[in-house]
Amino acid sequence: MEPCRTLLLIIPIFLQSHLSMTTKKKPVLRNSQSNQVHHEHYIMTSECHIPYIIKSVKSKKRNIKHDNVCSNDNSLIKLRFDDKIQQYVLYVNDSVAQLKLASMEKKSPNLVGYNCSYRAIRGVNRNFTFDAPVVLGDEVPFWNGYTVPRTVDGIRASCRSELAKDLQSNSFALVQPRKAYAPLFSWHRRPSVIMIGLDGISQINFRRNFPIVFNHLKMQGWFKMDGYTDIGENTQSNLLAVLTGYSPHTLMNLKCNASGNGCLKTVPLIWKHFKKKGYITAYGGGMSDVTIFNSVKNGFFEGPIDFNARHILEQKNGESCIDRRLNIKYSFDYCKEFLKRHSNSSRPVLGIFFANGMPHKSYDNDKIQAELLDIVKKFKEMGILTKSIVVLFSYPVSSVQEKKRNFLGESLPILYIWLPSWFRALRPEIVQALRINSKRLTSPYDLHLTLQHLLELGERWPHAVDKLVDCPTCQTLFAPVPENRTCSDAGIGESNCPCDTYKLLNTNQIKHLSLGKLLVRSINQFLYHHNLQELCYNLTLKSIKMVLQRKDRKLSSGSTYRVYFTATPNNPEFSTTTRYNHNRQELEYINVESINRLNHYQNDSSCMRRLRGRKFCICKSRILEEISVTAKGNVKNQKKSKRDFKKEVPNKNKVDISLYDLPEMRESDQNIEIISV
Repeated sequence: MEPCRTLLLIIPIFLQSHLSMTTKKKPVLRNSQSNQVHHEHYIMTSECHIPYIIKSVKSKKRNIKHDNVCSNDNSLIKLRFDDKIQQYVLYVNDSVAQLKLASMEKKSPNLVGYNCSYRAIRGVNRNFTFDAPVVLGDEVPFWNGYTVPRTVDGIRASCRSELAKDLQSNSFALVQPRKAYAPLFSWHRRPSVIMIGLDGISQINFRRNFPIVFNHLKMQGWFKMDGYTDIGENTQSNLLAVLTGYSPHTLMNLKCNASGNGCLKTVPLIWKHFKKKGYITAYGGGMSDVTIFNSVKNGFFEGPIDFNARHILEQKNGESCIDRRLNIKYSFDYCKEFLKRHSNSSRPVLGIFFANGMPHKSYDNDKIQAELLDIVKKFKEMGILTKSIVVLFSYPVSSVQEKKRNFLGESLPILYIWLPSWFRALRPEIVQALRINSKRLTSPYDLHLTLQHLLELGERWPHAVDKLVDCPTCQTLFAPVPENRTCSDAGIGESNCPCDTYKLLNTNQIKHLSLGKLLVRSINQFLYHHNLQELCYNLTLKSIKMVLQRKDRKLSSGSTYRVYFTATPNNPEFSTTTRYNHNRQELEYINVESINRLNHYQNDSSCMRRLRGRKFCICKSRILEEISVTAKGNVKNQKKSKRDFKKEVPNKNKVDISLYDLPEMRESDQNIEIISV
């Protein structure tokens, strides 16, 4: 009995010690888990959690077509700046020309001669307004060592054989030295500001597809704003917020004469503020249809820009190349030329260089990463990082399919800020603020206010920066952003807020909702109330691509949905965020002008001059023109098919040829002719 008693006493003691050991391990596990969750978030504040979604990336096969994006042959024409004579000089590589002529020898024997010429690229007026066409000057012959006149800002050079066949062509943007600027009298040191914009890159794509650049910026000590969020679906909204502090909707309602030049004289463009402070200003960027310049009508470039390559870097829609170089390389080369011309200037500079022609389907292209890495390293070699604040930012272009796969990751743009060492030592509070704000929710409005705040630093009588109309609670990034900041505080709309959690609805769940029809009806009512039904077609719902429902914490009769849908005619794509009441089966509230147009609509709405409602307009005149062209082609095919049918089918079969006629063709032709007249 005694051994049994001792055994009964030992067992409880053993169990108690074992349980105590397991309970001691639990807090360690909780801490490790919490740390792991913390590292899987872009930011995690009391009011905003943006998770970082980690996905395995499949290795892609190398695409040979993208390796030679523009051209891989040697350059026949080169342009260099001669520091001694302070002018640009054109050089012609004769060996390259002879190789090209030799390749043509089979078709044209004894072909040895060639000639080179250039045409100056210029705008019709010096205001560089949007409507001002770009023209080419007369042909000017040049040779190896030709000195370009100082009055030329851009050229398109080409060499041709004796039979006038092109050997090679190339375009160049020139930064001609101006007369010496008067020294800037300021009792404190002003940093230069260089802004590099990249279109079509999100944070997650930048990290995965450009790892060398990502690690380089991290190692060099750039400030990365993890919570930087776009305020609109397209580049136009976000870039306008940075450059003007306005949303497109507010800008459209400004009281200015939109029919004449200089409509935007009253708009506080950021380079106007810098120009008043004595900065030398420059802009370089392509003019594809994703930029703001196809929506803002007149006077955007009037006056304050000293150097502007807008008309020279113009590209065709959808193309990533300008002649022999990538679009981004043109913008970066122009940036480097501008900085070289003003490396010893007594005045600070503001340069905004936007590369909007990046090939979105070839992120794995090493040339794109090489260009990005080259421009960052050149900044260090040229001493730009020792005296300038550099901003690297982007705005992603996300399709509906990308949003389905990774909505949060695709919606976050990149924002990197570099501060020179002397500025960090002078302003340690700004360094601390940027470190705090790197994990806070921020927006393009904050970046605009940061640029304005920079101009007031060190002034004896600094002016208070005015609050923004579209975001009165936004602030400079040089001061700590509140920890409990919400999307509305940062000027981020409901449709772009990454803090909320949404779930993707399946097809059966979408069928029970009438969201698509209600939204299209709201658009048609908007067209009716603004007297646009004479110009524009009424839209009809075509399909609903995706519906996301917000996971609300409180139960209510309504829910918030993000809807992606298409309509007819011409297949316009839209997205919006709206409240839907399940009991009444109607929209609780919808601001029609907040509905985003996802695809390009420049051609669809060419009949409209005003901006308001342009994204909803499918011009009747354009559709009729397309129908007219199609109808003429069908009539020709119809006549041809009739002749072929008569040859193939014997007469005894007595087939009624009228069955092959297009229905109501005569009526359609008459209507088209009347409307066109």
